Amino acid sequence: MKNCIEIMNPDFELEGIITNFESLIFIRNFYECGSFELTINKNKVNTDKLVKDNFLIVNKNDEKVLIIDKVVDESNQNSKTLKISGPCIKGITKRRIIATNGYDRVTETEAENIQKHYIKKHMVESYYDETRTPERDIPFMKIAPSKNRGIRTVWQARLTNLHDEEKHISEDTGLGWNIILNRNEKCCYFDSIEGVDRTVNQVSNPTTHEMLSHMTHEELQAYTHEQLRGNIEHPYIIFSEKKKNLLNAKITDDNSNYKNVGYAAGKGENEDRLITVIGNETGFNRRETFIDLNNIEEPDELNSEGQKSLAEYKIVQSIEGNIREIPNMEYEKDWNLGDLVTIESDGIYEDKRIIQVKEIYERNNIKIEVGFGDKIPSLAEQIKKMTKRPIA
Repeated sequence: MKNCIEIMNPDFELEGIITNFESLIFIRNFYECGSFELTINKNKVNTDKLVKDNFLIVNKNDEKVLIIDKVVDESNQNSKTLKISGPCIKGITKRRIIATNGYDRVTETEAENIQKHYIKKHMVESYYDETRTPERDIPFMKIAPSKNRGIRTVWQARLTNLHDEEKHISEDTGLGWNIILNRNEKCCYFDSIEGVDRTVNQVSNPTTHEMLSHMTHEELQAYTHEQLRGNIEHPYIIFSEKKKNLLNAKITDDNSNYKNVGYAAGKGENEDRLITVIGNETGFNRRETFIDLNNIEEPDELNSEGQKSLAEYKIVQSIEGNIREIPNMEYEKDWNLGDLVTIESDGIYEDKRIIQVKEIYERNNIKIEVGFGDKIPSLAEQIKKMTKRPIA
């Protein structure tokens, strides 16, 4: 099928279709907003519709909606090229903050309800504390009914970016999220994503990493779904250099930003300041950091928020690589963004979540690059973490 991009305006009216673009690089992310860059010759049909705030839908897939944020027109003696870029539609959450005077708190409930609470209160049916603020609503945004998915926890936020808060909830609870187009209603629905366990170590499945590690190259290549169907809940997925469906693997195991003991400091001045110690590592393994929470005055709340802050200083373990599709292990048919899968590299097996998929469209071909496990933080994210301070 020929790759195509539909162009819609903010009222979700179709303005045109493009099928002959030079390239499209589209990054989907389980925890946060992805991004895209489209390259196309300016003289082609419907390029005049590629304007800021219009939406692009990739291959008529309503879960792949992009927002145009930036248009660059490049000209030389031989051609005129447009470079169109922006976020996926999840990026619309970057347009709002958790606008409140006091903390917007959610008592213990499932992660899905926490995610949807902040979307509703700051984008769909907006409030500033107890005051209704309809000017902050986005009319085409709706929320899918909750299925009460994810772990039970509590949350609080104040004057942080809505997108960043959704990202942190997602990373802490393991529950992803997406915004999906509904063509019939001409609106978009926010919904949570759980991901499917497709590892070889599913409950009641007798197959283990240890057994696989003893297989020869030929045996693993021949390993099929039929050998594992038995009583597993979902057909397994293994990405492996041996199976030749994981190419150019890059493995990162990074302790450089890891901390396991935090001195969380709450309200107060000098020696009267409330301080609690989180973590109990000792000796050489102890890695300390200071956590500034100067607006908190209750010890239990300080401990809870301190643990969340300390969790940001985790060990980064990730695998990246190009994916080659093979029978029974095809993208969006047998596995998808957010699924838990088994990874093999250099004879080592690990179960990891698919947290990012980069789709590269060129000349009607599609190349897939996948990121597993923890995201490697960018320099900007590390600086943001170092300078992050709560607002008193």
